[in-house]
Amino acid sequence: IQMIILDLEWNRSYDKNPLNEILQIGAVRVGVIGGPILDTFSVFIRPTIHKRFDPGARKLPELQASVQSTVEFPAALEAFRAWCGGETVFAAWGGGDDFKALRQNCEYWKIPPVPVETVQDLQMAFSYLVGTSQQVALWRAVEYCGLPDIFDFHNALCDAVYTAVVAQWLTPEALSYRPSKRENVRRMPSPRLSKLPFSKQPRRKVGPMSAPADVLNAKVARQPVCPI
Repeated sequence: IQMIILDLEWNRSYDKNPLNEILQIGAVRVGVIGGPILDTFSVFIRPTIHKRFDPGARKLPELQASVQSTVEFPAALEAFRAWCGGETVFAAWGGGDDFKALRQNCEYWKIPPVPVETVQDLQMAFSYLVGTSQQVALWRAVEYCGLPDIFDFHNALCDAVYTAVVAQWLTPEALSYRPSKRENVRRMPSPRLSKLPFSKQPRRKVGPMSAPADVLNAKVARQPVCPI
């Protein structure tokens, strides 16, 4: 069964319309999770709903490609639907936000959504693989796997490609992992601030250093002095 790995970039709402307006749809097709990429899809969408961009959208490396695009969301979605070819099995780095935004944009434009039967959360599988309950950012996963940083992050197609390659590290056990209900409701305890006085910090010079690795290898940079 083939699978579509999807990624979206959008502009979060700053006005009365709560819609996260999609600016780019990027996707890759694979035969199996961890398998080679068989095909790619990317379309930049002209923003027409919000009058300004939120700080995250302004940092997108391909924002001007969306601003200069002549394609509006309905046409972009129909092109994506045709490219999917009826496939309903999807994966993403994170299981919900992209598909929620896709559904909301379809509702806004009053067009039928792309049918989605199964969504594999590859971010959750990777977090389980490396033994953490926290969500691991895609760029950190790329760094962890030792992959070359040759594409721009936060380009939907590039992120989909990175996700497909990182998926090669995922084991069947990680892919089948589902958090229990107890894990879902567990909350971190509220922090308790110490009532002890905050003493004056000793002065220590760190750097300048010629490379990030030198900073990571410097004990004085890694271990700050505890004031208490």
